[in-house]
Amino acid sequence: MQSWINTKGFHGNRLYKSLAFVLLLLPRFAFAQEFRTDALVHFWDPEGQPLARIQVEIADTPAARGKGLMHRLLPREDTGMLFIYPDEALRVFWMHNTPGSLDMLFADAQGRIRQIAAHTQPMSDQRYYSRVPAQYVLETRGGFAARHGIRTGYRFTYEEKAP
Repeated sequence: MQSWINTKGFHGNRLYKSLAFVLLLLPRFAFAQEFRTDALVHFWDPEGQPLARIQVEIADTPAARGKGLMHRLLPREDTGMLFIYPDEALRVFWMHNTPGSLDMLFADAQGRIRQIAAHTQPMSDQRYYSRVPAQYVLETRGGFAARHGIRTGYRFTYEEKAP
């Protein structure tokens, strides 16, 4: 009688190698579940109509902005990360060690979206440059802006949650 492993077409070594590979990846993404809900972001069209809202982590220190979403996936469609800078300037982002595709929304000091880098390439060193000065950069899951009809010229506001 054949064992079920042979019947299914798997060899024991392959199964163990696959399991070992998954176990090696777990530590890298184990903390992906750690997601703070520091603020709530609301998106508005030019007429002031609400489009969507998401919960975000705020990255407002050099260390937090440098780490960003490296080694993490956003846990849900309605989550993101809001990078807050002390001033408006040209910004450069990349996807180094970032496992999921993102939309990067570059916004001015009034929260007006000036540029969107949609569906960024995961785990790449490609640079995404803002063409205009931005004080905020909002990262959401790839395709979020298109799914919710969010375009350049639209705005967002955010309200921080009490600690």
